[in-house]
Amino acid sequence: MKRAAVILLLFVAACSSSRKADDEPTTVPPAQPISSTSPSVESQLTSLQTSMTELLDRLDVLNERIAKLESGGQPPPAVQPRAPAQGQPRAAVLHSADVAEAYRQALMLIGQGKHTEARGAFQRVFEADPTGHLADNALFWIGETYYESGDYQNAMRYYERVTKEYADENKAPDAMFKLGLAYIKTGDLGMARRTFDECIRKYPYSSSAASAKVELQRIKY
Repeated sequence: MKRAAVILLLFVAACSSSRKADDEPTTVPPAQPISSTSPSVESQLTSLQTSMTELLDRLDVLNERIAKLESGGQPPPAVQPRAPAQGQPRAAVLHSADVAEAYRQALMLIGQGKHTEARGAFQRVFEADPTGHLADNALFWIGETYYESGDYQNAMRYYERVTKEYADENKAPDAMFKLGLAYIKTGDLGMARRTFDECIRKYPYSSSAASAKVELQRIKY
């Protein structure tokens, strides 16, 4: 009889304990803090801006090749370092990979709005290989750093160098269009119109020519 009573008490206690456990709310684990190693929004935006700039540069090259094909000419060769000029050391060509990485770093500085630092970086890219496929790009971006800083005279100086020294390269149409915009900024609308007209005439298939047509309509009167 006593044994039956003990068993009954143990059964009741077990049921009570099980019910209590079922009734307790589930504990929600605390939210984990964001790791300090996660990339910041600013760094992600900078990386996206750099990638976008590089894509636009590549599109310029492709547009140039398409224009050559449509006009019946031969497309420019694939992007390769040019042979050094007579008397120029071959070291610049041998280190073209380093030049490309330096160019990428300079683009990142542009994305960060560090125009002075970017200007120096692009100048080093140009000096490392002034006959390479990035030479016209480097000069163009130096002009851009001046343009964004409001120094339009120096900007025009570098844009003109691209249009004259690298007239057949992919950045020449952009440089000519930006030269026209710089003339507008300095109040010389006559030179701006002539520059836009020349951009349309010399690079009719480029996106810069399309933009030049829009600007001509805008400053027509």
